[in-house]
Amino acid sequence: MGLAGSVTLIGVLLTSQGVAAGGNPDFEGMLSAAPPTGFVSSPHVYDLSGGTVTIAFDVAVKNLTQQAKTVALRFSADHILTYNGTNVSDGQPGQPGITFNGPRGTTQAVIAGTQSLHETWGPNATRTLSLVYTFATCGYFQLDLWAPWKGSNGRDRATLASGFVRVLGCQSAPTPSPSPTPSPTGGVGGATSTPGPDSGVQGITTTPSTGAGSAWLTFGVTLVLAGAGMLFAASRRRRSDI
Repeated sequence: MGLAGSVTLIGVLLTSQGVAAGGNPDFEGMLSAAPPTGFVSSPHVYDLSGGTVTIAFDVAVKNLTQQAKTVALRFSADHILTYNGTNVSDGQPGQPGITFNGPRGTTQAVIAGTQSLHETWGPNATRTLSLVYTFATCGYFQLDLWAPWKGSNGRDRATLASGFVRVLGCQSAPTPSPSPTPSPTGGVGGATSTPGPDSGVQGITTTPSTGAGSAWLTFGVTLVLAGAGMLFAASRRRRSDI
């Protein structure tokens, strides 16, 4: 991550930025890079509140040899998660910020967007590589221009140039308001809810209805009484006939 396992860079103080950026003066005996320019370095701030931020990264690179050289390079950004054990992953809004002189004391994680490029230099030629990287999240980041390289000392990459940027202005997601709890409503036919005999159990009592049910009961009683009268009258007629 970052410069881990890479060659040591020579830091050059950029007085207008107040920080150091590094260019490797002896990249595997082939190239020499000046410190990168085109961006403002941490603890200065890029503001993300208006949308994504695109950062320029320009490096003047000279071929140290008498032969043409073509090198496969990578341009990547690592999110700095902690610094000397402190979580700094949000870029520390509201604080003065950190001046980085290298990756010492940091833990980092590479973020998406690594770029691959093949560049060719003529004998003793100098070229300026102009790169850009777009950020959509806040934090401190280490930008590296490097090549996969398996050296005799076990290193797996060699860094040509490096710098540090700080991005702030992320908007916090609003906290959702709790939805109001609906009030309980009465049941059908005037049913109401009352506490039951057991703790925590709800019993149901019903209000007596004055609707169609009582009329049917009255009509039924009338039929029973009318039938009893008819039977009594018939019994008296039979007795008078005897």
